[in-house]
Amino acid sequence: MLPSELLLTTTRKGRIYPVFAPLDEEHKQLAAELIALYRSSIGKRRSDIEAILNELEHDLNFKLVRGLRRLLERRCVFKSRYVIEPVVARRAVFEAASKLRIKNDAERMWVIRAVAERLGVSIDELEASLWADRESEQILSDFAGLEPEELLRLYNLSLAQTLLFKASSMILRLRGSYSNYKMLFRAIKYLGLMYTPEGDGAIRIEGTLALLKLSERYGTALSKLLPPILSCGDWELDAEIMIRGHIPRVYRFVLDSRRCRHILPQSNGMEQLTFDSKIEELFYKEFLALPVARKWELIREPDAIFTAKGVFIPDFKFVHRELPLEIYFEIVGFWTEDYLRKKMAKLHALPFDIIVAIDRNLACSTLRDGVVHGTVIEYSRKVPVIAVVRYLEKIERVEIERQVKRMKEVPLKFDTGVEIVRIGDIAERYGVSKEVIRAVCESHKEIIEDYIVFKDVLVKRDLLERLRERMRTISSYVDARELIEAMGLPADDVLSELGFKVVWKGLDIEAATITDAS
Repeated sequence: MLPSELLLTTTRKGRIYPVFAPLDEEHKQLAAELIALYRSSIGKRRSDIEAILNELEHDLNFKLVRGLRRLLERRCVFKSRYVIEPVVARRAVFEAASKLRIKNDAERMWVIRAVAERLGVSIDELEASLWADRESEQILSDFAGLEPEELLRLYNLSLAQTLLFKASSMILRLRGSYSNYKMLFRAIKYLGLMYTPEGDGAIRIEGTLALLKLSERYGTALSKLLPPILSCGDWELDAEIMIRGHIPRVYRFVLDSRRCRHILPQSNGMEQLTFDSKIEELFYKEFLALPVARKWELIREPDAIFTAKGVFIPDFKFVHRELPLEIYFEIVGFWTEDYLRKKMAKLHALPFDIIVAIDRNLACSTLRDGVVHGTVIEYSRKVPVIAVVRYLEKIERVEIERQVKRMKEVPLKFDTGVEIVRIGDIAERYGVSKEVIRAVCESHKEIIEDYIVFKDVLVKRDLLERLRERMRTISSYVDARELIEAMGLPADDVLSELGFKVVWKGLDIEAATITDAS
């Protein structure tokens, strides 16, 4: 889709039409110029590329050009390029500048020169690194090119999808017999759309106005249905489009396979995850919506496992993002007796932990006896995701305790002359997780008596004291936050540690202030 402000339409006699880009030589030439510009801009800053593109928009339909630009930007990879980590560079400069009251450019340059010498880089390299993580300073590192005609077809598709986003309802008529009609119905159900078959190959699909409250997510789902529709051979859609203005109006948007065959891309349908059952799909979605998903990666249908009893392909595998933990997860529903027998034999042969969820309505006590490693969770209708999370947390605690115990036998060393120590750096040096290092620090205060432990860093108390004095000269929450984050520290945690509280005046962050509550 495109942003609604880039939607190009015309209206006539109660109908609305997207202004599709024709696949003529003029538009192909425009598309080719834009593609060539991005392809030749690898290594340039984003702001420089945008300046060239903005100049190109003069005397052209800027909505068309910006729509094409938006599609091409999605094929770009921008990266920050620097010699010194920007946060490190800013922290070094701000710390040096905090000892002076800079009054002019000459004093500023003196600070820059001194910091550059200390960091072992040139002045230009330090200046370039200071704000290299800003979006405008990012460098185009890669661009996935395409043909001009393909870009125009993708633009036309995005234009139609943007219009369908505003649909209040849609009638879809399918003609003839095509095998991928079944795929279309799967797509409709997968996207969670409300539909009613109306006979003669017609399907009524409700839009956002059918909901009690307009849903952006539903509108997005409706627009995502267009690519699968394009795979259905002979079809026609007739949508009611709500255009909001001073006086909201409803227009009809009619599109069919014959009209768009030469201007829209030929789609292969909608790529999507497939599940053996709704129970698996529901568990997958519920787990990914929980905070625990930031710690554990959930892999659908991992690689096959070969055991003495044959090949076992589990439904899921949990992989911890920091700890050396992998846990398999199998959901067992209603199966044939022969399948259960084979399943039990494979589970019994597994040499590692596995979580098995079984339908409590299924008589499978022998299956419970056959699980040697791991745990069994009973379910009815849906797998209790919290029970799975609790088991994951349990084995995570056991592994952390094991690593902490091992770390007690190893002296915890780091450069105590550094004012800010990254916990991740220590963890990487000892081959353990950050949680283990935090636990070691909390249980061995004498090791870090000169430091305060935050989530990701250890900060010297002396630095915090100097920062406290600096905070007493600042009243703006935004200014205080920028100063602290420029040092690579968590702003809110540091303010709390220093005894400052944030005073909010409404929801405007610019109006928020800080006050010393200590």
